[in-house]
Amino acid sequence: MKDTIKKSIKIVFGDRTVATLLIVNVVVAIVISIFLGSSIKHSEAQVITRYTTYGDANFYRSHWSSLFSYFALAFVIVFGHSALSVKLISLEKRSLAIFILWLTLGILAILAILAYSIIKIASIG
Repeated sequence: MKDTIKKSIKIVFGDRTVATLLIVNVVVAIVISIFLGSSIKHSEAQVITRYTTYGDANFYRSHWSSLFSYFALAFVIVFGHSALSVKLISLEKRSLAIFILWLTLGILAILAILAYSIIKIASIG
């Protein structure tokens, strides 16, 4: 197990493109967390945390601290996709691993846009 992890790390950091994308994904997740964290406003009242148009349009309210779950989501996405990419690299599927890492950046951008919109709605309500 220990040798497998060392071998995977050696392979990944031997490839500059993959190593750069892994580092960029982590940095983008940290930047998104700081950006979203500075957008969240403390409120004693329950705030809007979720919206659905299924059936009637509804706003669901919850405690303001549940907005921090977007940080966790960003890091789960980055960690999961990074682990998958490392596994694909070890299976010699480099092009698919690079695609997944680029896809992760796109998913993080969409997460930031949607989470920021929900946080702004929460600050109104």
